[in-house]
Amino acid sequence: MHAYEKFGDVYIVDVSPGNLKGIISSFIVVDNKVTVIEPGPAKEYSKLSKALSDLNLRPEIIVATHVHLDHAGSTGHLLRDYPNSIAYIHPKGVKHVVDPSQLWEAANKFSKLLADNYGKPISADEKRVLHVEDYSEIKIGYHTLKFVYTPGHASHHMSILLYPENIIFTGDSAGGIFNFKNGKVYAITSPTPFKPIQYLESLEKMKTFNPKYIAPTHYGIHDNGTEYLKIGIERTKIWLDIISDDLQSGIDDVEKITEHLMNVDEDFRKAVNENIQFFTKGYLLESVMGMINAIKNGDYKK
Repeated sequence: MHAYEKFGDVYIVDVSPGNLKGIISSFIVVDNKVTVIEPGPAKEYSKLSKALSDLNLRPEIIVATHVHLDHAGSTGHLLRDYPNSIAYIHPKGVKHVVDPSQLWEAANKFSKLLADNYGKPISADEKRVLHVEDYSEIKIGYHTLKFVYTPGHASHHMSILLYPENIIFTGDSAGGIFNFKNGKVYAITSPTPFKPIQYLESLEKMKTFNPKYIAPTHYGIHDNGTEYLKIGIERTKIWLDIISDDLQSGIDDVEKITEHLMNVDEDFRKAVNENIQFFTKGYLLESVMGMINAIKNGDYKK
């Protein structure tokens, strides 16, 4: 059983922490210039490395949607092991790929559980870590990569469109889509410091490309790309409004707020009921907290 699956010219590699499955994906685009989108966590680099070795592929292009440890953690490892490779990163993220020490320190403060599960990135040669402009493109052969800045989840976030298939790799800019026992579940990813207005603007911006497929890092590639972006907008607004109402009426208890969200968001209820501690604590509750903090900071007015 391989830890990867094929979708046209793209391989989806499962780089989820430890024995977990279907939580974090890394993508390999096979073309004249083999491209890795989302290197994944440093601690799980061996899974990506094995897939590249099994497929006899040597990446030349490395792209991370943003520099959080579960997305860009293995960038330095890939640059080390493939000396002809170049990494393309959002301008605000470049310094953190070159020297990840500040990022590692911040990640440990934010959540030791997540940092321990993702592992510590290694530094990279600054000459091989390049920044990309909004709407810029790179031709890798038959395929073209288009970079689109999508802040909100993080200031250093971008999404990547792959043509001609019209797949949008959304990182954390459009939530996650998981295949759980009870079916497909959409989950918001809005940890602190979440910027709701920018996040909604980014979803609208991505929608203008009318993507056929959506590939969130959490997890896989799915049909109905544009529909999922619309779901992202609707669901985010529902969450923001419910949390705003709760805070307005003096409800500040995370458990109570979570309960209210579970009552209106069936996907959220299903996700919590999966009872995967790493997922519930690491994604779902951090997303609720991110929205609470954003509203308290005045970043969203109903």
